[in-house]
Amino acid sequence: MEHSPARTALTRRHVGLAFVVGLGLRLAVGQLLTLEPSWDGVIYERAASQLAAGHGYTLRMLDPAWPWPDLPTAFYPPGWPALLSLVKLLGAPLRFDLMLCALLGALAIPLAAAFGGALGGHTGKRKTAWLVALWPGGCLLAGSWMGEPLFTVLLLGALIPLLGPSGARPHRLALAALLLGLAAYTRPDALALAPLVLVARTWSGGRRVRGALVAGSFAALALLPVLPWMARNADRLDGPVVSSSSGANLLVGTVACRFTRIPDALDCPAGSREVARDRCRRDRALARIGADPLAWLALGVGKLAHTFGYEATPALQLGAGLGWRDPAARWEVWLLAAPCTFFFWALLFFAVRSRAGARGRVAWAAIAGIGLLHFLFFGGDRYHLPLVPLIAALAAAGTCGGSARHAAR
Repeated sequence: MEHSPARTALTRRHVGLAFVVGLGLRLAVGQLLTLEPSWDGVIYERAASQLAAGHGYTLRMLDPAWPWPDLPTAFYPPGWPALLSLVKLLGAPLRFDLMLCALLGALAIPLAAAFGGALGGHTGKRKTAWLVALWPGGCLLAGSWMGEPLFTVLLLGALIPLLGPSGARPHRLALAALLLGLAAYTRPDALALAPLVLVARTWSGGRRVRGALVAGSFAALALLPVLPWMARNADRLDGPVVSSSSGANLLVGTVACRFTRIPDALDCPAGSREVARDRCRRDRALARIGADPLAWLALGVGKLAHTFGYEATPALQLGAGLGWRDPAARWEVWLLAAPCTFFFWALLFFAVRSRAGARGRVAWAAIAGIGLLHFLFFGGDRYHLPLVPLIAALAAAGTCGGSARHAAR
């Protein structure tokens, strides 16, 4: 009965319908509202336009008035602007950008469903598909120019090779590592997640240490896809970095729990050497941490609270995209943020009830890895958004038992 063709066909219909509904909701947000880029989306959209025009990946993307506008930059990895630039080549209006965002958001539905199926069988697969399709924050996010939808798809795609019964086989570990390296072009976090998720998948049986060492060695393959980008930065920026913002992020995290502008008194002098300035910021951050480690650890607790405690960014960003001067002061924004937060809390509640197993540990390792990174740097609820489909898969498994019996369905 569990493996019957009729049951498989029913599950496929559910996932297909969930994809159509999820895509429709996301398209509605982006196409029925008049939206403009906001927050970091302004930078991504500008970078995409510059790439499409053949101007390269330069400091113009950060500030067109910068004194050295034609110098190369690596402050943000180029993955999302590069993909968005393909739409810009069509010379289409901004609404076409949001069609791409909606499609990426909808692609997370079948990918998450595959994860849900590995954890909870047919029932888990169907529930996961609908949870992600109807996820309020994911629908609202389709009205922004942020890179989270792309990173979500790349992260899910990278973890899927680890889900099968042979997910700990060398070729699957290698494939997952390489795909995580590709995801690092959108967010460097993927490189840090590689060893964690690979070790989580192999951490079973009587040879856990040996499995961890093998997995750790495969994690090094995640660097292969980004080697050309690192070589470019070594040549043009005097440093083989994936992103030149880590020092700035670490310094921000010594000042506040969430993103804030670095005070001028703490910051390093501006100049044309981007990587050198980032190293200076890193050194100042480490000095501040060393001077008062307890205060920094206390900030870390607040960072986690801001990362996983609520979900307001999709609503706030939608308000900003609508041109509202102070979205946080608008009651309409909080009317939208409330269901986003309640939905996220419900997913977390049921996710912690799931029985992990080797496959579930992969999801929890990714969640823990993102949590650790934002404990070290700075927090914010936007950073948990790529994890929501994984949490939805765990939640679906939690509502149907999440045991090995269910995973076999």
